[in-house]
Amino acid sequence: VLTVPPNDSTDRENYCRYGDTHMYRKRDEACKPELAGDNPFAKQVPMSRAIPMWGGISAGGFHHVVYHADRKLDENEWSDVVRQGKLVAAIKALDPVNKRGPWWVIADNESFLRTAMSKAAYRQQKIKLWGIPPKSPDLNPVEKFWGWVRKQLRAQDFADLRARRRVPGKTAYTLRVKKLLRSARAQRVASNIALGLKRVCKQVAKNKGAASKA
Repeated sequence: VLTVPPNDSTDRENYCRYGDTHMYRKRDEACKPELAGDNPFAKQVPMSRAIPMWGGISAGGFHHVVYHADRKLDENEWSDVVRQGKLVAAIKALDPVNKRGPWWVIADNESFLRTAMSKAAYRQQKIKLWGIPPKSPDLNPVEKFWGWVRKQLRAQDFADLRARRRVPGKTAYTLRVKKLLRSARAQRVASNIALGLKRVCKQVAKNKGAASKA
């Protein structure tokens, strides 16, 4: 879920600066994010500011699978996405080695991805899922890409703030997101992150389950 900045001036300032500076609070205020005027977690952002989407990366870059209206997809919605060929279309857009399938896809542990209905849709489309061990972000390379995307969008948000430009509406902001994701730079970043997974897996094997030693 990507998010449009809030309109309120104080909330917008804190949103744009979130993570760039420290915020000092009294001891009993440590767990009150509302005091910052910011809701940094996607699940706390109202749908009026949320841009939910699914997409994936590979050595071929990034491609979206679907933009959707709600924060979460359910098994019926996701199965329809797969049966309609949208996941396969995204895979083919990234120039896979195997042009006709079957294709292996690394996915997170969302429950709707592995229901009987979803599995039937995968079989129909010649798709197989690789799961990620719980609490293993190092093995979920797309999260690194989303982190990079959010950083780029936040920089544009801050530039708007400094220039005293109005917050873009949701439609305009969605176009901003799409433009960024189509850029040559985003495609390079996605490719490099995906190619780095092999190196991370070797580190995990060498360190017996950890990407880096404490």
